Amino acid sequence: MKKIFILGSINIDLSINCEKFPIAGETVIGNNFIANTGGKGANQAVAVSKMGGNATFLGATGNDFWGNELKNSLTNYHVNCQHLITKPCSSGVAVIVINEGNNRIIIDSGANYQYEYEDFSEILQKEAKPGDFFITQLENRIDVVEKGLKLAKSLGMVTILNPAPDQPLNETIYENCDYLIPNEIEGFSLAGLNLDIANISKVFDFFLSKKVKNVIITLGKNGCAYNKEGKIYFIKAIEEEVVDTTAAGDTFVGAFAVRLMDSNNIEEAVKYANCASALTITKHGAQKAIPTKSQIEEFLKKFV
Repeated sequence: MKKIFILGSINIDLSINCEKFPIAGETVIGNNFIANTGGKGANQAVAVSKMGGNATFLGATGNDFWGNELKNSLTNYHVNCQHLITKPCSSGVAVIVINEGNNRIIIDSGANYQYEYEDFSEILQKEAKPGDFFITQLENRIDVVEKGLKLAKSLGMVTILNPAPDQPLNETIYENCDYLIPNEIEGFSLAGLNLDIANISKVFDFFLSKKVKNVIITLGKNGCAYNKEGKIYFIKAIEEEVVDTTAAGDTFVGAFAVRLMDSNNIEEAVKYANCASALTITKHGAQKAIPTKSQIEEFLKKFV
């Protein structure tokens, strides 16, 4: 079985629901507090694993209380954590406030920003094969992400970048990216455009001009869009009750990678990922809300 290597962040997520987002200086009463494993990299690794992919995680925790908890959580989801290392600092932490299904997130990167290219480059050179997948995001240092993508391409891997959180990217990153998967806010921001779905073709034009081969933009309640053979295609969102959107984007990325590896068909992979994220938002939490392969297949029967 081909492998999917995920270079990324691993955090402890501290989430709480509230009836309204507090404004400056205001205290509000919350409920349903949850502490669980998160981080975009870890979430995407769990999504890959829960959907039947062979996931290997490349990242770091801190030498604090949360370190072992974070590793054990990934291991319980059958993610290969053999190369998860410990740094002499705190683990990454994300504080998530949820109101009516929408969230606001504050991150302290901790060990994620101490993770170096040298911590995984030799591992990738020894274990990765041509045709394996490499997924990364932007919750590690940008120079580490850049070097990781470049190395992966040199090894003949298929590279996927989820450019979140949004920050400027250089030409090397774009050129070594086979699949770029931003959400609508990230996509328009990176392209230097005001958010207006009517102008989404300009976003695609921008990324394609940067030599990105394939672009998939998630559009929240409007579904998603992707390019193929010079055209842009839209897929409608699947209407499900929105409980918590926390891991929807990460689920999409993991599901897309697994399905693309199996089918080598971008349309099929995007539709599969769209269904996976629709299921995720019906539950609270991050990784525990991500559906399994069998749950997605059962859900897909509704549309056959």
